[in-house]
Amino acid sequence: MALLAGKLYDPTTAVNKVTTAALAMTALDTTNLRLNFTVPASGNVLVRMHGVLHGATTFPSILLGVLEGSTVKGRVAPTQSLGNTAVATAMVSVDAEFLVTGLTPGASLTWDAAYGVETLVASTGLKYGGPNNTTANDAFGGFAFEIWSVD
Repeated sequence: MALLAGKLYDPTTAVNKVTTAALAMTALDTTNLRLNFTVPASGNVLVRMHGVLHGATTFPSILLGVLEGSTVKGRVAPTQSLGNTAVATAMVSVDAEFLVTGLTPGASLTWDAAYGVETLVASTGLKYGGPNNTTANDAFGGFAFEIWSVD
């Protein structure tokens, strides 16, 4: 496998993509979480994403996926992992990995990282970024978005 395109977006100001209402697949950030790549000879790619849910003692059901324009190219319910007690300050890691097959070899594509909300929870969000300081509960790390060749 070879990395075709990848980005770890970690802005200095925290971003909160709310998960308090149902939402069809929506691009996270069409400037900073958009990847351009050339489809490998196999026509197959592996997409990997990582982010954090935060804000309540229970957590929403979300989907992570990719959009090409307004077309959903792939989406999955990410694995959610709680590393400590379920409190409002806990960060729940969300990790997604899925194959997209049947692409045209050699085509140049542009995909956006996207999310959807299936089951909402008040006061929660998919969050990334934040300052490098000593204040608790205001930084969430980067959102990772990668596209790999599967040959």
